[in-house]
Amino acid sequence: MKEGTKEIAQRIKKTREKLGFSIEEISAQTQINKYQYEDYESGEIDIPVSAILSIAECFKIDISVLLTGEKPTDIGYSVTKKGDGVSVERHHRYKYQALAHNFVNKIGKPFIITIDASDEEVHFNNHAGQEFIYVLEGHIKVHFKDDIVELFEGDNVYFDANIPHAIKTENGKRSRCLAVVF
Repeated sequence: MKEGTKEIAQRIKKTREKLGFSIEEISAQTQINKYQYEDYESGEIDIPVSAILSIAECFKIDISVLLTGEKPTDIGYSVTKKGDGVSVERHHRYKYQALAHNFVNKIGKPFIITIDASDEEVHFNNHAGQEFIYVLEGHIKVHFKDDIVELFEGDNVYFDANIPHAIKTENGKRSRCLAVVF
């Protein structure tokens, strides 16, 4: 299932309004610049997964509600069949496929990240919590504020997600990773 940026933006705006929050309040609580947040709600620009996570936490709802418009219903266990995860296009180079999106009260939020080759500069983001990245296929560099970690298939990194970070594929080829945000 693939949800477009406009649908996610509409759900974010509708939820904020229903909860009675002003844009300024959400901006202060999520540390997302007010103007950037307004752009996200407009649906005209890609919304980083880290921003969706922060907004969902601020609203005290599961990220799946913003991604799909539905509350998670699976209790005990949740199965996501190949190709059935909720897809989010974060940036034209990144595709995030949310796994276990229908599990109630998730502690970790697992994603498959597909990263296309690009000569563009990396785009840093940060968010609350911790993150784990395991390279399923390809060769990536994880850029941190003051360091770069090179990872190959089978390698992984676990880090404080408050540190500005970005991922870039290497060798001009697409890479795939399992990422879990805690």
